[in-house]
Amino acid sequence: MSKKDLNNYNKFFQDNSNPSFWGIELIRDSLLKDVLSADIHDILYWAGKNLAIKYPIHTDDLPEFFQQSQFGTLELTTGSESKNVFTLTGAEVQARLSLDKDADFMLEAGFIAQTIQQNSGFETEAEYKIKRKNIVEITVISDISRQIINPDDVAKIELSK
Repeated sequence: MSKKDLNNYNKFFQDNSNPSFWGIELIRDSLLKDVLSADIHDILYWAGKNLAIKYPIHTDDLPEFFQQSQFGTLELTTGSESKNVFTLTGAEVQARLSLDKDADFMLEAGFIAQTIQQNSGFETEAEYKIKRKNIVEITVISDISRQIINPDDVAKIELSK
């Protein structure tokens, strides 16, 4: 174990009120970053889209799904038919960014993009920016001139509340 890894381990357990989140942190920002290296952004974005295909939900259920999945607290800050801006905050985001200021949120961006695409039918993509210390902004753009699926053809799951 390198000194950096040891310091991250100690820092996580000193600063985090949710130690059960350690397993996710260990895989997401330690192991995957090493295994995927330069391809991490593209692969995690695709993985997020793939998860949304496997677990199709209503767009309105995104905040609840994010809480259940320990992705953080998701809030729609501005929305229209072609552009939506979300903020992602919370203890999970804070923990990840405190250990790695360059933590990757492409999995979340891909999941949101695919969910909106499945609900609107329009081709949709997303990107994220780390805005402040503990805030991630995810911008989602839909090309309303390109309907690629019929949203009625996607059976959505109902979340357990």
